[in-house]
Amino acid sequence: MIRDCNGHGVMAGSGRLKWVHDALSAEGEAYLEALKAAMEEGISRVAIETDSANLVAAIMTNRFDQAPGGVLFREIRVLLSLHFVTLSFSHVSRNCNGCAHELACSGLQRDPDQPVTWSDPLPSFVKNPVDRDLIDPESGE
Repeated sequence: MIRDCNGHGVMAGSGRLKWVHDALSAEGEAYLEALKAAMEEGISRVAIETDSANLVAAIMTNRFDQAPGGVLFREIRVLLSLHFVTLSFSHVSRNCNGCAHELACSGLQRDPDQPVTWSDPLPSFVKNPVDRDLIDPESGE
């Protein structure tokens, strides 16, 4: 999920991975694809939020470099350093990241070779959870 500086959704994606070592690697793969999509759109300033504290640690440190997704985390760090100005990188509760969770769940229904990306205007089934997170991330109201 990519949002503008006001929190409004401008791009989203969903897909299913063929191979994944663990949940942390799956989070990293999704994050890497989001970075690539941002690069293609010319986005260079990013504030990153994730509900995975381990993903924050894996990208901000080298603590997970020997884990199954270690190569992936190093690749993310290289992309960030070469192509982005990272304004912040923070851990948020899953309640604040409901849209990303819904996109991940919908990706489970997709063919692994058929990921999908939507750009603004986002379809209503994507826009509604984005707006719900923006209005009140704790309750969705």
